[in-house]
Amino acid sequence: MKIIIANGPGQLNNGMEVILFPSRCDSAVHSKPFAYYPYELAYLSALLKREMPEAEVKLIDGNYPAWTPRQYAYEIGVHKPDVLITECSALTYETMTGIMQMVGAKINILTGPYGMWKPEEAARDGWTHVIKGEYEAKVLAILQGKPEPQGFIDLDWLPFPEDQDISRIAYSEASDPMPGMIQVYPTRGCPMSCTFCVAPMYYGGHGNHRGSHRTRDIENVCAEIEYLAHKYPTMNGCFFNEENHNANTDWLAAFAEALIAKGLNRFIYDAMCGYWTFTEELVNLLARAGYKQLRIGIESTSDKVGKRILKNVRVEKVEQFMRWCKAANIRVYGTFMIGAPGATEETDRETLRMLEYWRLKGLINCCQISTATPQPGTPFHREAIENGWLVSGDINRYDFCTPNLSYPDYPADKIRLVRGGR
Repeated sequence: MKIIIANGPGQLNNGMEVILFPSRCDSAVHSKPFAYYPYELAYLSALLKREMPEAEVKLIDGNYPAWTPRQYAYEIGVHKPDVLITECSALTYETMTGIMQMVGAKINILTGPYGMWKPEEAARDGWTHVIKGEYEAKVLAILQGKPEPQGFIDLDWLPFPEDQDISRIAYSEASDPMPGMIQVYPTRGCPMSCTFCVAPMYYGGHGNHRGSHRTRDIENVCAEIEYLAHKYPTMNGCFFNEENHNANTDWLAAFAEALIAKGLNRFIYDAMCGYWTFTEELVNLLARAGYKQLRIGIESTSDKVGKRILKNVRVEKVEQFMRWCKAANIRVYGTFMIGAPGATEETDRETLRMLEYWRLKGLINCCQISTATPQPGTPFHREAIENGWLVSGDINRYDFCTPNLSYPDYPADKIRLVRGGR
């Protein structure tokens, strides 16, 4: 059996390039500055190679070199796969489906949020299997002719993710604190239920993903860091690019202590976090463990917006966290969202004013400003449909740059203007 695991497309049918992260958000740009490591497909590749040694398994990433759809179909097709597996968001579904149809494999397995939202459409388009949720164990079961397993994956059952067909160190992210950072995933899942986020869809759906946050064995994570450092002499550290690195603070403190004890604090670390669980003591411990950047989602400083998107932000507590980080010599990376439900021109401009204030004070070192995008299958998307806010149903617009919403008192053109004409 020849199995090709294909990361999403490098270019859409419209010629735009894609910054892929379907379990979080995909963006379309004229020229992408970097590519994320396709972590869950990479875990799947390593798992199938371990559990199905009789099969020919290969991971191909056409996103990294920004291949056109036709070129990507050719590169996959030369392997004459029996099985094609990929992961799609709304933005990439149309393009990747066309690639699948050109390749013509007998078994076509679709994972990712778009298939979860419209499995019937995917089946009509030629996807023979549409997987809901975390997919490594489910894809393995399908290929072995076994029933699909239920429940969350035991992260320590998974092997280290793919590092043969693609080079992990090649996937440097534009906001890394320095070159030579490798993406590593010590935890998975999130206790939050933010209405705009697709991540809960992977873990049972919004309101049904309690207990989704899991941690790996600390010794196992340290062993992975040591393996990567040995393989890549130019490695300077790791970007822990999970949904919520600090959701379990007891585990995080123990992990930091292990990094120090093993001398792994000679590397630097960057992590996706939520600010609310941090104490000054924990921030200082992470600094000793080698952490040099923490990324937090602020989205909006408006209480009204926070309540609508189920992500309340206490400005005073956020700022206190930033001050702890500054004192500990840890950079803060903040993400912000313009045009979220409940937002007005004034609340968004106030958020941007606070962002500028924090930057001037040296409390935020780097930021990302996105346009609120109602990803299909999320509560935000349902709310947008029910209220008639959608500007267009064209999924090619779901790029986190183009305004897709027009509120009665906050139209799309105004949202574009507030975000800076992006």
